[in-house]
Amino acid sequence: MTLLSYSKNVTTFKEEIKKEFDVKDFGPADLILETSTPLVPKKHLRPVTDEEIESFKPLKVNFRSAVGSINYLSSATCPDLAHAVSSLWQCLENTGIQHWKSFLHVLRYLKGCQELSIIYPRNGSEGIIEYSNADWGSFKATRRSISRYLASFKGGLVMWKTRKQQSVFTLTAKAEYKSLCNLTSELLWLTQWTAEVGIINNQSPILIWNDNQSCINTANSDSNFNNKRMKHANIQLHFFREAV
Repeated sequence: MTLLSYSKNVTTFKEEIKKEFDVKDFGPADLILETSTPLVPKKHLRPVTDEEIESFKPLKVNFRSAVGSINYLSSATCPDLAHAVSSLWQCLENTGIQHWKSFLHVLRYLKGCQELSIIYPRNGSEGIIEYSNADWGSFKATRRSISRYLASFKGGLVMWKTRKQQSVFTLTAKAEYKSLCNLTSELLWLTQWTAEVGIINNQSPILIWNDNQSCINTANSDSNFNNKRMKHANIQLHFFREAV
């Protein structure tokens, strides 16, 4: 098995190794150590064709019910399924055979990681830590971005979500800010709940991790918000900056 960063490096390596050894090329590995990823990296579910719809109909499968069953897992105990389930939710109306194969791929992943779970250590010292990220226009049908965020407490995940944004943004920073705004709303509820039940009495400032430098600089800026390219995000920005 060969693991390399770029596909062109894989091709070069295979050509060189074939000169020395009698090897067979079995193609990309779908299963590694009995575990595979829910969906193929960098591969997006595309609009279904009429042929794929007709190929799926003879199976007589309730696709909506099937996706709903793993949606419960993704929202309750399996944050690693969030992106896969969010993608499959987009295919409930016009389901094709390729969508069904993607669903079966998720089931194979679950079978390979049944023993894995979220751990909440008794003596964990970390408070609430948040992570936020958003891609830029990855949903090709509408060019809307996908927001992803999660929160950990005492070292274990307590909140996570993947959702398609409701607007199309022309800048990466705007998509990132939308994700931060959604995260802040969830964060306010989480801090109020932990204080109400007595888990945290004196919560120190919560650390939020984000990988967009423009977003970070704007959020931490003391100046008035006058960036014309992001002025329509003004309300969301000040909502987040007030929390900061």
